[in-house]
Amino acid sequence: MDAWAWATSQIGMFVIGIALLLIGYGYIKLSLSLRTLKLSRFIGVILVVLAVLSYAGINLFMAEEAPPASTVGSFDVTASESDSWVTVDNLQQLITWAVTYNYTSGAFVTNTQYAEISFTVDRGLGTVGLVQTYGDVSTVPSITNDTTGESYPLLTKTNDQYTAIWTRADATTAYEMITITIAETADGATVTLNMTLAASAVGSMDLYDSANIGISIGGESWAVQVLLADVST
Repeated sequence: MDAWAWATSQIGMFVIGIALLLIGYGYIKLSLSLRTLKLSRFIGVILVVLAVLSYAGINLFMAEEAPPASTVGSFDVTASESDSWVTVDNLQQLITWAVTYNYTSGAFVTNTQYAEISFTVDRGLGTVGLVQTYGDVSTVPSITNDTTGESYPLLTKTNDQYTAIWTRADATTAYEMITITIAETADGATVTLNMTLAASAVGSMDLYDSANIGISIGGESWAVQVLLADVST
């Protein structure tokens, strides 16, 4: 035990406090000024009180609990889709979202404004123990309408947050960013991301135009390429 750990322990505070009280009240004779003796008594009382409180379970010097021992190396991320208009290239870390839009009605066709993507984050080399990483919708581009000059975010918003909703296996949800925990006994964890496109943004795109939504997950950078693949009027 080092000196600081001993001094802040119950025994250490009590012993030091008693010693300062003995000095302050003159039982231990030292050539000290009256002011120093008063300070010695004051500090001695505080240390004795702290020792008693610590013994009673009230530790005012309690150190922050250390995180579980682990060596964090890397993570391996794979993606999968549940919609026919979404395709995944795990090698290129690219997800293509092929959208169909009706210019006349100003609406999407066959629900292509929605996409659900699942990410599995597995332990990589050197990653052991209880570890955490995160998933983050890091960039959302805006599309400029060539006619009006107005710009529109590619995703809709809910309460000023992009409609990019993460869901963990424990049913916890979060907008835009979520913490991913891999338990000590688990090989990995899976999260699902649901996103909703804004009609005003896609309606400002021309056929075959594309724009990328950036995603950071498990230390990897992924791109969701929103492609206006088909239009109707």
